[in-house]
Amino acid sequence: MSTVSPRDGSAPIAPPLRTPLADENALHDAFLAEYPALSAEARAELGVEAATLSPKVVEGAFVRAWDARTKFQTPAQLHQFLVDDVHHAAARALSRRAAAARFAGHDAHPPKHAPHTADEVNMEQSWAHVLHALHGEAHSPQALAEAAAASRHEAAEHIAVIDKSVPVWKIVAVAVLVVGGLAAAVAGMNRLGADAKIATAVNAGDVRVVTSLPAQVGVVTLDDGSTVRLAPESKLSIPTGFGPGLRAVKLEGAGTFSVAPGQSQNFQVHGRDAVVVAKGTKFTVRAYENDPATTIVVQEGAVDVRHGDTTTPLAAGSSMLLERGKAARMATPAEADEAAGWDKGMLVVSNRQLRDVLPQLRRWYGLTVSVPQVGLLDRPVTMRASLDSSRQAIHGIEESTGLEFGYIGPNMVFRERAKAPATKK
Repeated sequence: MSTVSPRDGSAPIAPPLRTPLADENALHDAFLAEYPALSAEARAELGVEAATLSPKVVEGAFVRAWDARTKFQTPAQLHQFLVDDVHHAAARALSRRAAAARFAGHDAHPPKHAPHTADEVNMEQSWAHVLHALHGEAHSPQALAEAAAASRHEAAEHIAVIDKSVPVWKIVAVAVLVVGGLAAAVAGMNRLGADAKIATAVNAGDVRVVTSLPAQVGVVTLDDGSTVRLAPESKLSIPTGFGPGLRAVKLEGAGTFSVAPGQSQNFQVHGRDAVVVAKGTKFTVRAYENDPATTIVVQEGAVDVRHGDTTTPLAAGSSMLLERGKAARMATPAEADEAAGWDKGMLVVSNRQLRDVLPQLRRWYGLTVSVPQVGLLDRPVTMRASLDSSRQAIHGIEESTGLEFGYIGPNMVFRERAKAPATKK
């Protein structure tokens, strides 16, 4: 085993795929293009509540789109996400207002449509709100105090118009509902802003990049005392400012994380399809570019796995597999062993085609082996081999496929076994 030294900018880094939300400039372009239609849609659905709720509904859609930006490959996908989000957010807002009205003994179904003016659509102000949410600036003590004061004022006005015959318990219930809604909204926006800020940090252009070469397993010690065993052909991105307030990294490839306990902030690993959130624990994440899925295996403690809009807790001994285009599921023992066996010094292959195993020989042993007969690449391979013995790996492939290892000139190959010469009678 060798130790990888940080090589800031010494190796070329592949540029990220261009998506409709590749950066904040792209988000602003989408905002300018989509806001008028989304605002009109929100006003139509919100009716008499449009004046106060429409901007918040549309702004929230753009914040959530930025948080989920890696999902969008085309402008059409982004557009559909925004339309659906505005629809659902408007429904949730109306539901909350209807619940408050029922508590107060008022009509729970206000008129569907209400007049509106162009003054209700202030795009510049709304864009400022979106930026504040992305960078966490909207959650300063002063901003939160102003939000709380505004909410108390709104609650007071609401209670003031309640008929005097309404029981006191209903008035109290309305107040509790309003305050509870404010607390939930503030907590949600705080987390949304913090998550967006962390995601921006780990994907920034000034991150410190640690890479590992084929057949090289490295150990990286982070500034908070956490350690990472970095598998071969992997890349760890450490944001500028990593420390007590920003404990997050990005992984491409595979790594085992031993997270230092006793810190105020949780530790995050951003992978291809998920974010793993932990305190003091040990877990492995595998997500090579050509892997069909991202796999998380928890050895000690517990973690939360965020994938899409879902958060799933995983305890020690559990593992999860996230395959693109499919629902997340628990990994089988064989899949977990395949993803994390390398941390115990073993290469584990479970029913993979030979074409998918050959790159692993290069990754784990530094061997480049070819197969001259293309049809042989479909043969399945199942094996376990020590990472210290390339001979074991070659023998495992021979046993599993029925092929033999050899040379054609200077090149290593797998080929059909030579037939034994027929014996003469």
